[in-house]
Amino acid sequence: MSSEIKVDTISEKTPANGVVIDGVTLKDSKIGGTITIPGSTGTMALTSDISAGGLEVAQIFRLTTNTNSTTFLKLWEAPDNTPAQGSIGSVVSVDTSTGYFSFSQTGLYLVTSSLLMFYHGNSTISNQIIFTNDNFSSSDVFASKGFGAGYSSQAKAVNVSAILDIQNTTNDKFAINSICNNTNSFTQGNTDQNMSTVSILKLGDT
Repeated sequence: MSSEIKVDTISEKTPANGVVIDGVTLKDSKIGGTITIPGSTGTMALTSDISAGGLEVAQIFRLTTNTNSTTFLKLWEAPDNTPAQGSIGSVVSVDTSTGYFSFSQTGLYLVTSSLLMFYHGNSTISNQIIFTNDNFSSSDVFASKGFGAGYSSQAKAVNVSAILDIQNTTNDKFAINSICNNTNSFTQGNTDQNMSTVSILKLGDT
């Protein structure tokens, strides 16, 4: 005996869980789970309402002032959204008292640090992405690039990237270590334009 139910709306019982129909989850215009397509007959039409994600997080932070440092850079800000700078999501935040970047969602994130560094003659400069999974009780250098003595005074853009696997939003963090071991050397910052920046893209789930 067949039967048919006609309703206007089916709402989830538990917020954020979606509605599960025979192992397939329907939530916010997305479908999760396994859908079996008929083996010999039938069609399946995919529309914009049947979609999976896209880029969920795209954020950028810029250093606000010139900084001579041998430790973590701290003075970061999200650029103003005018005239045309924007972002996707607000998953990443930075503590400007420590320089620690933290996440409100787990996932795989591409982090790119681009520092404009001025160095003087016999100095050493370096740009490093430092990662911790225990809230900086310990840490590891995940990416590093720099220049040593022997160059004339000049500015250089120093770029490094790493893919971070954020599994714990409480303990998994990163910081940008800027090494300028001469008082005449510094990492350049500006509150009106992006000179030294950190950009973060979420690539997918962990």
